[in-house]
Amino acid sequence: MPTEGAARASRRSVLLTFGLLGLGLAGIVGTTVALLPGGPSAPAMSVIGGPFRLQSTKGGVLDSATLAGKPYLVGFGFTHCPNVCPTVLADLTNLIEALHKEGRDIGVYYVTVDPERDTVAVMREYMASFSDRITGLTGTPEEIGQVERAFRAEVRRVPLKAGDYTFEHTAMLYLMDAAGRFVGPLDLAAGQDLALKQIRAVL
Repeated sequence: MPTEGAARASRRSVLLTFGLLGLGLAGIVGTTVALLPGGPSAPAMSVIGGPFRLQSTKGGVLDSATLAGKPYLVGFGFTHCPNVCPTVLADLTNLIEALHKEGRDIGVYYVTVDPERDTVAVMREYMASFSDRITGLTGTPEEIGQVERAFRAEVRRVPLKAGDYTFEHTAMLYLMDAAGRFVGPLDLAAGQDLALKQIRAVL
């Protein structure tokens, strides 16, 4: 049961996350370009993203090599997150279900930042509250750390009372093109219409 302290920590994490994100994106602007309708084409290279192999809530191991030729979305979170993560996943569920009604789909992968608690079974139960088109991914702490570094995700473990802990982490969704290159952050806050345009542009 999330504590008030955890909720406050989560809210702080959002503010910190966006601050860190802004700094990070500013640093890579030379190699990546946010995708907007009618905007510039995808960059020739990106410093964000890379290969990964993680345990999937759909069963077995997901190897990013199998995603070649298919655009996809990647996000980070954890099942003990009291509000930010479930809110993002609920918004994402609405978005991809709307896309599906158009006859289009995009792979969506949600990577835990808490592999110690988020086993495949725990994540599978948690993800059942959202669209079955979202795949939860977990792995060893080393495997998760490698993915976090590849996507330049900021993740910080924050101690709480009684030995509990929470995380501050990058909350954005990474839109990747068919070549596995970072196109830009999916902007859910700007509304579903813009987010759908961003996705349609890479499909």
